[in-house]
Amino acid sequence: MRSPAPRRRRAWFRWRFVKGESRRSYRLAFLLFWSLLLYFICQRYVVSLGIVTDKSMLPTLPEGSYFLVNKYVYHLTRPARGDIVVLRGPAYTSEEYVKRVIGLEGDMLLIRGGAVYLNGHRLIEPYAVGATFPDLGPLRVGPGMYYVMGDNRVRSEDSRAFGPVALRDLEGKISPGKLFSFR
Repeated sequence: MRSPAPRRRRAWFRWRFVKGESRRSYRLAFLLFWSLLLYFICQRYVVSLGIVTDKSMLPTLPEGSYFLVNKYVYHLTRPARGDIVVLRGPAYTSEEYVKRVIGLEGDMLLIRGGAVYLNGHRLIEPYAVGATFPDLGPLRVGPGMYYVMGDNRVRSEDSRAFGPVALRDLEGKISPGKLFSFR
């Protein structure tokens, strides 16, 4: 009498076994569910893709260009002066704005004669297009707040219109040209 052959355990994805298996649909549904869940978690909390829809960041980010938003970076560090950030618009809107951080918490900001002064020193802005108007300040940026402006100062709706932005309203950071060209 022959002894029975030892049973081999099936591999997770050996297609010759899976093709006729009755649990195939359950496994595919399981994979689909977890793939979609992981995609939405990554898009919400890690990284997402965006498109520039206005001209406020010209020439750094032209209208219609794509960008990746690093959404977890501000859980680890604070925003720095010069960072390009994505932020939620003012209350009761679902808009997102792309702006550059100009003033950090505790900075004294002054706009006079088309120039921006931080803590008594003129801010050198090679990325800015046009003069910065209207005159403003002096204004102290409060704790946990950041003053943001677009690079195209003439066509930008920014902190000059809606005030400093809280850290909780910053969605993430953009680093143009670091990962791939955006056009």
